[in-house]
Amino acid sequence: MIEKENTKITDSVEFKKPSKEERKKIREKRKAETGMPTKMNLYLWFVLIFAGIVTFFDGWCTLAITLAMGSFVGELNIVEQVNNPDLFNYFGLGASPIMMGIILSIAGTGVVLAISFKYFVDKYGRRPLTLITAVPFIGFSVLTAFSPPNGLILFLILRILANYFLSADIVTIIIAEESPANIRGRLVAIVLATNAIGGMACGIIQSLGFRIPIPGPWGFAGSQVGSMTVWQSLFFLTIIGYIFVVPLFFLLKETKRFTAMKKYEDWRKKKGLKPKTGWFVPLQRKYARGMVTSMIVGFLAQLIYFAQVTFFGLYFAKELNMSSKAIGMVSLPLMAAAGIGMIIAGPIIDRWGRLPVIHRFGCTTLIGGMIFSWPTVFVCGDISNPLLTTIAVTGGMIGIFSLVILSAAGAIIALELLPTHIISTAMGWIGAISRGAVIVAPFLMMYGAEALGGLGLSYQFMFVLMGMPLTTVLFVAYLLVPESKGRALEEIVATEVYTKIKKADEKKYKEPYYFYLSALISFIVCAPIYGLTTDGSFSAILAMVGFYGSLCLICFLLAIWVRRMITE
Repeated sequence: MIEKENTKITDSVEFKKPSKEERKKIREKRKAETGMPTKMNLYLWFVLIFAGIVTFFDGWCTLAITLAMGSFVGELNIVEQVNNPDLFNYFGLGASPIMMGIILSIAGTGVVLAISFKYFVDKYGRRPLTLITAVPFIGFSVLTAFSPPNGLILFLILRILANYFLSADIVTIIIAEESPANIRGRLVAIVLATNAIGGMACGIIQSLGFRIPIPGPWGFAGSQVGSMTVWQSLFFLTIIGYIFVVPLFFLLKETKRFTAMKKYEDWRKKKGLKPKTGWFVPLQRKYARGMVTSMIVGFLAQLIYFAQVTFFGLYFAKELNMSSKAIGMVSLPLMAAAGIGMIIAGPIIDRWGRLPVIHRFGCTTLIGGMIFSWPTVFVCGDISNPLLTTIAVTGGMIGIFSLVILSAAGAIIALELLPTHIISTAMGWIGAISRGAVIVAPFLMMYGAEALGGLGLSYQFMFVLMGMPLTTVLFVAYLLVPESKGRALEEIVATEVYTKIKKADEKKYKEPYYFYLSALISFIVCAPIYGLTTDGSFSAILAMVGFYGSLCLICFLLAIWVRRMITE
């Protein structure tokens, strides 16, 4: 009788399961009640513009170093080198890329050290730390332009400090926390796109040979000239950021998610409970999935991205015999491809989902990287070849277009897998590891290309090796990354961080291991064969292949450990 009565009740109108559209309306109503936006509004447009401006200058400064390095291997023009010396000759390093690689590695430590203030973003808020970091970042970037010819140490200190106060991570957190779930991917991607747009604008200034008319000892060996060098001018122009960042800051509000979290933390403090925030809280076992995934994907993606963006100038100049002006010109289509990739990344990520984007564009990145690298094998002597140059640039455009979309998906995953109360601190730890590639990449690229190359040069071989970390990213994503398309941040954390995933059947569970090992072995076998085209010694080639192979295998084994830990 009771069962019959229950059947009648559940069959009634009041107990019918809501349709998909009805459930969507209910979710939007709940979000509206909590104060979270369900669609774009005027304030979200403002946050998007503000975050984009901050990230724009991050991209500007990144490419400024690349262009300054690439210029030294262009056309030999004595007058130009006296009045407008490149970065190498300015500091008296000559044509010593290995030394410059070490210098860039030292300068990159600032990004890793930035973890020391990331906790304060979770403790005191996103808004105040945005200004505290953005103003010094721009300030130290501007001061970099005034480094004297005998001030290499000062140059390094200024670059470390500028990298230390890099505020792009904070504004990315702000846009992620303020965005509606259904368009979070595209808004975060637009902010990341401004990084490439900043690099493109920097390339335009470089190709025009623009120089700031400030007299000083900017010439060769400290001789007096009437204008800054081109590379100094690029850093000086970041002063424009003050015109936008400082006034707009006063219109910025604290994020609603942080405000709610802060109230909860204050309540816990009054009750005498232990705070949920702290320097080492993100390192707890329960956050292993988000932390390890983000660290591995972040480090390997940064290794690939930093190598391509930072060293394509040296690659084109030395192996394709391009002039400094030509390098400035070809940087435009490369950065344009990156910008277009970032602009369309968001809609694609929100439409296809995070995982499909990583896998599809990971494969096209691999194809583009191969096209980018192989033409230099056929360059004869010092004779430039327009056809091979076109092929290499086309491959570079395909590679960087796909890579920025892949990186955008990876960046969004890191923002979605971590709870509000630790997200900045966690991003600090993730940044310390992933941006550690900024320290490793310069030394590896330049040492491998300049010291181990049989002819003193083998950048194309170093770019080919990037296929191993790229393959590792694809398989780690397959093992650990959840699909979070269209889901609220709190829902993702609750279902993917605090609960274990169901184990599939044993055969399917082990498939990624076999596939990955096959891919890694094929790279280890094929890479030395390709490396011999550089005329490098076999032992040197094996050393680089062995290093990258070991690094990728360690990352994959770590992913396996986490997968087993979070699987029932």
